[in-house]
Amino acid sequence: MKRNPLQILAEYEQIKRIAGESVQGYCVRFNAFYNEIPDHLKPPVGLAMMKFPDGFDANMTYQLREREPATMEDMQKIALSIEENLLSKRARAKAEKKTIVKEEPSSMDQLLKKVEQMLERVKLEKPEPQVRNPNFHGQ
Repeated sequence: MKRNPLQILAEYEQIKRIAGESVQGYCVRFNAFYNEIPDHLKPPVGLAMMKFPDGFDANMTYQLREREPATMEDMQKIALSIEENLLSKRARAKAEKKTIVKEEPSSMDQLLKKVEQMLERVKLEKPEPQVRNPNFHGQ
C-alpha cells in the first residue's frame, strides 16, 4: 500500500531519536524516511543536513553542527563516532566508580575512635546514682 506523500513528509519533519535507540538505528530510520519522500517534495540534501541533528539531544546537536561535515554520510559517521566516545566515557566512569579504593583511616582517626569507644564504655559501666528518700531517717 502506497503511503500519502504529505504524511511521509510530516513524519520526516517530526523525526527524533527514540529513547534507547542507537545512533545507527536513528540514521537508518532518518535515511528511510528521507528516501521515501517523493522527489517533488523531497527537501534538498543541505536542508536534510540541517534537519538531521535536530533528532538528537542538545549536546549531540551542538557537536554535529560544530564540526561542519561536508556530506550527510560524513555527518552520520561523525554522529556514530560521538556516540562511541560517549559510550566509552561512560564505561570508563563506571569502571572508575567500581575501583575506588577505600582509604585506610589515619592514625589520628583510629585514636579518636578508640577514645570514643572508651568514653562509651565508661558511660555504660558507671553505676546509677542512688536517690535517697529525704523523709527517711536512719537510726
